[in-house]
Amino acid sequence: MMFSSVSIIVVFLIISSWSILIQKDAFYAKFQRCGSRFFNWDPVHKVIESGYHKITKRTGKPFVVRWWARDYLVMPPRYLNDVRGANSRHLNFFYSIGEAFHLHTSVGDLYSASSSQRMVDVVKKGLNPQLAHLTPILLDETGFSFEHLLGPTSEWREIKAMQFFGEVTHRAATRVLICSELCRDGDFIRHSMRFTQSIFVTALVIVNLPLGIFRNLFAWPISYVHRLHLQKCMKILRSHVRKAIHESESGSKKLNAIHWTIDLFPESADGSHHDRLLKELLHSLWAGSSAPGGMITEVVWQLLINDNAIDIVREEASDALRQHGWSEKMLNSLHLQDSFIRETNRLFPTGSMTCVRTVLEEPFRFSDGLTLPVGTRFGFPSQAIQHDHDSLQNPAEFDGFRFAKRNKDNSPEPDGEKQWAASSVDTSYLPFGYGNHVCPGRFFAIRLIKIVITKMILDFDIKWDRNTRDRPKPMNVEGQFVPNMQQKVYLRRRQHK
Repeated sequence: MMFSSVSIIVVFLIISSWSILIQKDAFYAKFQRCGSRFFNWDPVHKVIESGYHKITKRTGKPFVVRWWARDYLVMPPRYLNDVRGANSRHLNFFYSIGEAFHLHTSVGDLYSASSSQRMVDVVKKGLNPQLAHLTPILLDETGFSFEHLLGPTSEWREIKAMQFFGEVTHRAATRVLICSELCRDGDFIRHSMRFTQSIFVTALVIVNLPLGIFRNLFAWPISYVHRLHLQKCMKILRSHVRKAIHESESGSKKLNAIHWTIDLFPESADGSHHDRLLKELLHSLWAGSSAPGGMITEVVWQLLINDNAIDIVREEASDALRQHGWSEKMLNSLHLQDSFIRETNRLFPTGSMTCVRTVLEEPFRFSDGLTLPVGTRFGFPSQAIQHDHDSLQNPAEFDGFRFAKRNKDNSPEPDGEKQWAASSVDTSYLPFGYGNHVCPGRFFAIRLIKIVITKMILDFDIKWDRNTRDRPKPMNVEGQFVPNMQQKVYLRRRQHK
């Protein structure tokens, strides 16, 4: 009897899963598919790029790709304006990322509940208004990280670039997105870096195993090690959250995400909400530290590849520091470096897809009548779009300072952004998304990148052992790009700053 009951349940689950798949497949089947339906033998970013040129550019139509073990509709850029003002619950980013990375296996409904918006609000209303005050804090932590990781020697030090810059940004981000007590705590840094890395690694294992309709079921045991890393971080962080709650109750305020969350959402201080608060903080750390580390590494590659680029950026930074000191005005005057960062992100983004969303609650209708049913997953081919920039001369070639004059002469937009700044977005520059769904942490990310790059070029000489002018080959996984993990560079303290 027991066996029969279990068999019935299993059969029911299989039939239910297949019926759902068939319903979704019926919609995706209306569009031309690029790559395999089950497994892409070619890299996903190549499949997306091919679809963009062969289908979207020729016909103006969307196409379907297999991405993170699911079908996604890849949209032509003309639809960006329709997406721009859409409600974030209707076209949901958090649901998309939670589903792609199977985050429900470690954080439950953190990404699917309406309270997920809290993580965005903490950045918009807590972090961003304080950015000017965070410059000396980020500079201090960056300086400490360089000293701690390189030691006091004045000789050339060999480092693995991605690992080094990843840890520098992780430590600096921890000071702001967690607290000052933990950014120099060796145990927390070690466990939190393992935690952030395991999110991506665990997701890759889940989506690349041939699990079929049982993928969601097996995602739970596969995520076991990741959950251990999460629990270790939560255990260390818990006492610091309690301390921050007591400080907040006594009127003490600190410039970190724990205090901003408590101030904006007083209910998070209740003991029954602590686990959710801890998970929000740790996932904000993941978002705020992982991408900047990779971006900095890519900027370093281009500084080393392009003749005189380091000297040009260093001279600009020296002049700015001499005139303004380490200040908001100093960072805002780094037009050449800002252009260099923007061009690096344009040609070498962290991913080949952006503005990834899932339609929830009700169908979404575009201005031309195309209607996406509930449950449809879609995104835009950011890398292909950025390499095909109509208004740029030779858009496929790297020109680090192409935006400098435009940016310097350009008046700020009403929101304070300059059109050609590294942190600004438009329909042909999408590393941070677009419209209402643009990444709210992009200002923090660009600020952190500028501080790390400026600190490096002013205080250190840098070189590598490559004799060729090509970029170190990145790791391409599921349309995401990770800078070459093995490439080494050499840093030496400058004698005359």
